Amino acid sequence: MVTVTGKLESSANGTAIAGAIQLMLCGYGSRVPRINGVALVARITDKTIPVAAAGTFSFTVPPNDEIAPAGTYYTVQVKDENGDTAQINAYRFLSVPSTYDLNLIDPYDPNQPPPPLPPILTNLLQIVPPSNGMVFDGTTYIGFKTTLTGDVTSSVTQNMQPGNLYTFIVVQDATGGHIFTWPATVHNATMVDPLPNTTTIQTFVADENHALWPIGPGTYQ
Repeated sequence: MVTVTGKLESSANGTAIAGAIQLMLCGYGSRVPRINGVALVARITDKTIPVAAAGTFSFTVPPNDEIAPAGTYYTVQVKDENGDTAQINAYRFLSVPSTYDLNLIDPYDPNQPPPPLPPILTNLLQIVPPSNGMVFDGTTYIGFKTTLTGDVTSSVTQNMQPGNLYTFIVVQDATGGHIFTWPATVHNATMVDPLPNTTTIQTFVADENHALWPIGPGTYQ
């Protein structure tokens, strides 16, 4: 939850006044607003907070960045002691910072596109079966892992995108001693550790010719 504070003041002389804050959650379209799959109760989507004669108010609401679907916002309607609307603005209250002063923050423009969704975490590691002529394809994956069960005397890279980093993880099986021949397009690669159950890791960058060059020495595990 985030805390929202503020003070109702007369536009004529700045003195504190009584009134009310009408709060409404907007921007969720036809879907039911939810947090972690749980629907928000009705009082969150539309509620009124009375403001006493001192003029100050404080209330808590779920932060917009935790509400699904993305892009929700609140409208805050300020009413004076006579019940007349003095002001309506839209706001997005995020989990950081956890406290907002309505008298100090700028309103949100709901006509702007909703904030982007967080990036989707994708598995970019490909497990490549060992074989002569085995192919490491950079079209989809940026990491490759193979466990040697015999000698690999030839291998190939393809579709390595210039500027991308590619990591190779080469594992010896429990027998060990297997040869791994790096692709011809891979330059200055680390020698694969021949001991049983060892792992050799090295990362490369692709140049404009799709060749791979090490960004640092390989490591052993």
